[in-house]
Amino acid sequence: MKKIITLLGLVALSSQLLLHSQKGESTALTKETVFITVEDSIKLGTDLYFPEGEGPFPCILVRLPYNMNGLGEGGAHYIRSFLKNGWVTVLQDTRGKFESNGEYHPFIHERSDGLATVKWIRSQPWSNGKIAGWGGSYVGYTQWAIADQLDVITPTVTSAKMYELVYPGGIYSLATALNWGLSNGSRTYNVVDPEKMKNSYFVLPLSVADDSTVKQIDFMDSWLEHPYEDAYWGTMNHRAAVTCPVLTIAGWYDIFLMAQIRDFEMMEPYRHPDSRLVIGPYAHGQITIETDFGKDGNLSEFDDDIVAFTKRHLEDDSEKSVQTGSGKPYSFFIMHRNEWLDFDHWPPQNSKATPYYLNPDGTINRDHDHTEKVIEYTYDPADPFPSLGGTFLGVGVGPAYQNPNTERPDQVVFESEALEEPLVLLGPIDATIYAGTDAPSTDFFVSLQEVRADGKIINIQEGGKTVYSEVRADPWIKQIDISVWATGYQIEAGHKLRVVISSALFPRYNRNLNSGEDIFNAQNPRIARQKIYFGEKYPSHITLPVLDIN
Repeated sequence: MKKIITLLGLVALSSQLLLHSQKGESTALTKETVFITVEDSIKLGTDLYFPEGEGPFPCILVRLPYNMNGLGEGGAHYIRSFLKNGWVTVLQDTRGKFESNGEYHPFIHERSDGLATVKWIRSQPWSNGKIAGWGGSYVGYTQWAIADQLDVITPTVTSAKMYELVYPGGIYSLATALNWGLSNGSRTYNVVDPEKMKNSYFVLPLSVADDSTVKQIDFMDSWLEHPYEDAYWGTMNHRAAVTCPVLTIAGWYDIFLMAQIRDFEMMEPYRHPDSRLVIGPYAHGQITIETDFGKDGNLSEFDDDIVAFTKRHLEDDSEKSVQTGSGKPYSFFIMHRNEWLDFDHWPPQNSKATPYYLNPDGTINRDHDHTEKVIEYTYDPADPFPSLGGTFLGVGVGPAYQNPNTERPDQVVFESEALEEPLVLLGPIDATIYAGTDAPSTDFFVSLQEVRADGKIINIQEGGKTVYSEVRADPWIKQIDISVWATGYQIEAGHKLRVVISSALFPRYNRNLNSGEDIFNAQNPRIARQKIYFGEKYPSHITLPVLDIN
């Protein structure tokens, strides 16, 4: 089964929003269009859809940059549910997009414009004052931006903090940034030829990639001008101790995964008792290999849960039992075990952080080989190590076969013996390596993979870090601690663990040119000679979250 999550903005959007009855009949919706004026006199195009009855009504607010008139089938399914439950549906184009005035700069104005919209809704005679948020990706971010003023939110595959999307681990998320930015850098939607998009990844300096591919896009330049988490990104950070009920759904292969986990953790100790974080086998786009996650691994299986959760908290039935899940705050899908498990904590209380050592003979096991050795490889930015699948936005995301990379010389590879019994991983993965470089700055990446019995290699998770060299006479060795993100994954008996160290995962991440130049202007690549150290003082290892499933 191919897993596809269709997200607003990744597909062609229909020109008319339709409702489909349970029998499959189509009924055109009647809408009222208004323009809401916000504080700086910008007018935001807003469509209103009303249920039958006299009211006043609760409201579902959907603020999106993807055309309020083009939600398509996925949106129509939800709006049918909203109206059936007696909720007004408010769709609004965000500032500078489609029917809304102003200049479009993603993420910047979503709190101020959202608050003005909430104020307007609550002043209307049809409103009973209760407002819920709904939607995923950017549409989920617009919920987080005003979560303190909403009664319930259900953000899916999204985050409250945009720096961690654009610079996960401090490294520019190249494919995601370009795939999304070039397509959304105008009032409507830019259709970019896939080959032209692919070529844009190689343009240097990156600050002209937008110009040479589509046109000058100011916000993409701003992202490059602010590679560190500064005041600019502070305007797009709405992570807070939110107290309203939150049902948030994340994906193990999604671009927002770690940020979304941190969003939920940030709500402690004020988190609403009904709030839940769900993580399934989802990605931000199209997975192109066959997967075996089954019916329970479909994101659509949560459609009814999202509506039920919203209904519970819009209609003041707080004395009733929780209508979604077991009542525990965390629900995780274990890939290839194909089972949902519920927990009270993150990481799960019966998941043990277990070091697996990367030894100089290329093995992985629980024992540390103290043999001293240095393994060298060369990283050439002109021929960067390719990323295949993984946590980016687009087509070919998520799990993917890694076999095309096995013969490349610019990597260090470690493999375990075939497992005697299944190994279940659930929680964050971290790695520590000891490395050196002759470049002013460079990157190191650690990738965790599975070698199946048939020889196919599948990526589980990966992460990286930029390091900066030091001018010194003695050999330069640095301990590098890397977040390899998190997973819920079962490795079957007879399969192997595989770990790869490289200095690029391109185009998932921007390639480091090894020159020390700032990312906005960097255009002078140089070859770096990398060293990985082993021995008693250099216990390189990957820490796996081994779940006691019994």
